[in-house]
Amino acid sequence: MQRLAVALVLVLMGVAACGSPDRPTSPAKPSTPVTPPAAHSTAPTKPTISSLAAHPCQALTHEDTVRLNVVIQGEEVPDPSGKTCEWGALGGLVGFVAYPTTDKTRDQDLGHLTVSTIAGHRALLGQATHGRDTGYLIFVMTGPGQSIKLDAVSFGPGAPGPDALTVGKNFAAAIVRRLS
Repeated sequence: MQRLAVALVLVLMGVAACGSPDRPTSPAKPSTPVTPPAAHSTAPTKPTISSLAAHPCQALTHEDTVRLNVVIQGEEVPDPSGKTCEWGALGGLVGFVAYPTTDKTRDQDLGHLTVSTIAGHRALLGQATHGRDTGYLIFVMTGPGQSIKLDAVSFGPGAPGPDALTVGKNFAAAIVRRLS
């Protein structure tokens, strides 16, 4: 125990000795300015319609999912018309597909849908009822020869949140804003 105490004293004396130089120090040289490293941006990068066709779940930011009351995070699922991302939000289930080379709002086969606007862009809206569930198709032109499609289906009568059409329109507007 006494050896341990002596060793500890010697170590502490050595540390104290390091703090006082034996010879005078030279005057400090002016240092060159140091450029601070670039700040790391936490803002998500702006997607393109093509990048969303390949990775549709990147259509929304974290802030968007909070604002849209997403309760089931986006998951990619295969779809005959392209990759789809599906989210669950208060009010319904929403599916999203991007069409980087087709403006579906000009498609003759969709002429029966109602013409509207979402976030200042041409849109087509349609309703489909499946038993007790009501679903909506929403197509929005995002640029020349480009569009997105959203499917919004309610969770049934009495489910919390807005109706499925409102949920779908809100998702569409958020995606259009990210692309603009």
